[in-house]
Amino acid sequence: MLRLLVTPRWIGWTLTALLAVAVCGGMAWWQVVRAESPGGSLLNAGYAFQWPLFGLFFAALWWRMLRAEAKALVEVQVERRQKAEVTPVRAAPADSPFGPRPVGVAAGAGVDGADGAPSPERARWNAMYAELAAAERTTPNEETDPR
Repeated sequence: MLRLLVTPRWIGWTLTALLAVAVCGGMAWWQVVRAESPGGSLLNAGYAFQWPLFGLFFAALWWRMLRAEAKALVEVQVERRQKAEVTPVRAAPADSPFGPRPVGVAAGAGVDGADGAPSPERARWNAMYAELAAAERTTPNEETDPR
């Protein structure tokens, strides 16, 4: 996180947040002085309480932005490391039209069962497609054509 803070962008954000907190503190002090003056009112005292809350908001916003960017930076670094790791591959047979397959992945893995029968999911889809094909063959459009 410290490496992130010394970038020009975050130096600017830090200075902006510090300036906003200082301005809010100055405004709070001004409202306190105004509330204690002969022309002051309870409204000025309320503003004197409100301005420090604005300053806390700016500080909390700066902290959350810093944490979010640090988290995103860590995620990018992890993703780069994962991409850099080489996945071992097994050479495809010479007569195969497909490229090499990762080690540990069998041909047709996850598609069919061990006995060669379609998986339940594939059987469900096949039944749905067969039903749609049968419904398409019996469309009344061909019978109502006046030609």
